[in-house]
Amino acid sequence: MFKRFLFLLLIAAATPVAAQDTNRAVLGGDAYVAGGNVEVSDPVAGDLFAAGNRVEVTAEVQGSAHVAGRVVTIEERVGGSVYAAGMNVEIDAPVSGAVTATGNSVSIEDAVSGNLRAMGADVTLTGPVAGSAILGGESVVVESEIMGDLAISGQSIDWGDDARVGGMIYYYAEDEDDVSVPESVAPAERVEFRSTAEWEEDIEAATEQARPGFWAKLSGLFGGVILTTLVATLVAALAPKFTQTLREGALASPLRSLWIGALGLATVSGSTVVLAMTGIGIFLVPLSVAAAVALGFAGYVVGAYLLGVWVVEAVGQGLPDSTLDRAIAAFVGAAILALVMFIPFIGWLAVLAVLLIGIGGLVIRLFSPRFHTRTEA
Repeated sequence: MFKRFLFLLLIAAATPVAAQDTNRAVLGGDAYVAGGNVEVSDPVAGDLFAAGNRVEVTAEVQGSAHVAGRVVTIEERVGGSVYAAGMNVEIDAPVSGAVTATGNSVSIEDAVSGNLRAMGADVTLTGPVAGSAILGGESVVVESEIMGDLAISGQSIDWGDDARVGGMIYYYAEDEDDVSVPESVAPAERVEFRSTAEWEEDIEAATEQARPGFWAKLSGLFGGVILTTLVATLVAALAPKFTQTLREGALASPLRSLWIGALGLATVSGSTVVLAMTGIGIFLVPLSVAAAVALGFAGYVVGAYLLGVWVVEAVGQGLPDSTLDRAIAAFVGAAILALVMFIPFIGWLAVLAVLLIGIGGLVIRLFSPRFHTRTEA
């Protein structure tokens, strides 16, 4: 889940700079759309990945929808699940799967057939939920039925006349006196107070009980390959010249890219200790940690793409000159890295080397963009 959200966050941040016009690609029934203001008006047979300043989905999505933007609006049915992040998120259409939404303002106005997870400053639920729900925010409004359990927390919680909860209500608050649930919503015996301090303990307990098995791990590995492919493809498609010079800079001298990447990652990671030692700078430590994680993720994606381009060119296919070619190169690189991880002892070292080369390529491209050779369209 964290990687998916990070993917959405990175694409949302990069889109206004990289693409003022809408870019759309369809691969295997899945649609990838990015731009300044995006309207998805054509039906999507598979999954949808969309990012932009304003993203409006006005056509049916048969698969799942992964959407990020300043303003996100979903106005047509989604056959799978919805993952949405933005300043304002509004889901005004039925969702056959689960919904995970975060933003300053989150509004769920139609039926959710699966579970609901919504977090924001203002969270409003007016559509029925067939599963369970987790709702959190400064202001939370519940005006519909939740058939399963409900975990809820907020400074201000309003229960509408049509609010009903079929299962347990786990009410997280600082003080038990703050808990107030009308009998029409759920009887007192189905309302349990929990201190906000218990939240982390509950999450850890749930994680302990849900250790993934072999097939779950395999599914997660495949999902990581797909995620890496998607991010690399979108970046390469939205900023081809940037990607071209990055590739040229990194592969012109891989060893140079390797040590520059190691230096860059060490600098960002080491800043955590330096900030903590300054006293007042300790408040910036979380930002330093987040920057190190983001840099590592970006280096992995870039490294996978560079590896894929190198392999594809080495077998005589040439440089990628279309969105499909870029997607193939990205998939090849991501798949190779995923397989290399299984090699005992040296596998993780090889992956680390590719990650550092990716970071080095980014550093070289951003601070020494002096590479002018053949064009990767």
